[in-house]
Amino acid sequence: MNQASEGKMAITTRTSREQSNDGPNDRSLNDEQLSPSFLEKLPAELIHEIASYLSAPDLGCLGATCRALVDHASNDLLWASLVNERLPTPIQNSGPFESFRRLYLAYHPYWFIPQHKIWFADTEHTGMLIIARYDNRRGVIEAYPVFADRGFPQFQTWISHPEVMIQSFEPSVYKGFDPVLFLSDHNPSSRTAPIQSFKSMPERHMPMYSDTRHMYTSLSLCSSFKHSESRVKPYVLWPPRTIQTNARTVRDLRDSSPPIPKYLSDLSESFFRVRKWANQELTSPAPNEPGLTFSTLDPVLYTPTEAKPYQGIWVGDYSAHGCEFLLVSQDKITTVAPGSENESKIIDAQEDVRHRGPLLAVKLTGDPNVPRGQYSFVADDIGASGFISIGTEEPFVGARIVRCRGHVAGLGFHDDTYIESQLILISPDHMAHYWKEMGHVSYYRRVDIDAL
Repeated sequence: MNQASEGKMAITTRTSREQSNDGPNDRSLNDEQLSPSFLEKLPAELIHEIASYLSAPDLGCLGATCRALVDHASNDLLWASLVNERLPTPIQNSGPFESFRRLYLAYHPYWFIPQHKIWFADTEHTGMLIIARYDNRRGVIEAYPVFADRGFPQFQTWISHPEVMIQSFEPSVYKGFDPVLFLSDHNPSSRTAPIQSFKSMPERHMPMYSDTRHMYTSLSLCSSFKHSESRVKPYVLWPPRTIQTNARTVRDLRDSSPPIPKYLSDLSESFFRVRKWANQELTSPAPNEPGLTFSTLDPVLYTPTEAKPYQGIWVGDYSAHGCEFLLVSQDKITTVAPGSENESKIIDAQEDVRHRGPLLAVKLTGDPNVPRGQYSFVADDIGASGFISIGTEEPFVGARIVRCRGHVAGLGFHDDTYIESQLILISPDHMAHYWKEMGHVSYYRRVDIDAL
């Protein structure tokens, strides 16, 4: 049994006798006539230490157990810790809220949204990438779409391939002005309320500027998909299989009825849904109104390491389609048995830990030809077996050039196929893709997530 469980058991020792007190006229069960529980006999610093292991609902139980423990459960240092555990950058004060406890209660159970920070949506074809945060100055949780402009391109010449069209790519990545998600709670009465049960808030209206135009937006939470549910109905899942994740949920489509969490314990902190509706007579969307399903990305997938320097979120130039965002991942190289014919290739690859194994690029945002969730290109091995040469001509002097396969398709993702291409690894923050059949080179740049 862990310390949190032991603490939780201890703080409930007096619950039954508190509930049996029918009112002020019942003198037989006054606190003065009851002996303190074991927990109450402990020094204050030990009670605080035990309480520091409790979750927010457990702290709420602690405060409701008896009068002697309500002060311990209301200790603002404990609630400050709970808030900062959910934020990428800790805050030093509770902002417009009178305490950290009031702040936490105002946005329970939505704190996972700014905690995970990066989310991407299942918008058909195009997708959407958003950045979520908590703004302590205004006391709101908000999320904005991320866009990129390619800037003013300049034509470049590849001496050995003068027929190839190359345009420079210096993108500007920025957040949009209109929020996709906005949670605000400045109602003092709601901050004094206890932590709500999940059943009391299945879908939450978000106050947006679009309300003035009778376009309303709501937020709802999701549960993870269970494989047993596929026997009942063949659901469409999100995120797609191209994204590595331990949890998936059912997309919110018109022709499906996705399972929703019935209890707080069923809630998944990897997903949420946003729905819009235009009807001033309705306070909530119609049951068949479709919505967008958002999924987060594990930081492990986009954080580069010494062995995986190209891993991350990138923005690419897709010509007439504009800029699109990619999740680039480096998979581990396949283990080869000693003495096999490929052993020498593995040894060569190990000489440079940065260049070995497959490199895969999945579209987080896409276009009508190759939509979001599909591979944009695949380099089966950027190590010895895929190596072509080291660039000796401008603009790719010193770049590592490896074999690659580019994903192309007709409008509506029809007749998709992979064509031979070359991936040009200029640096861990800069890549180029030579589409040989098209006579075109497109660039990719790493996105600085922290700057957003």
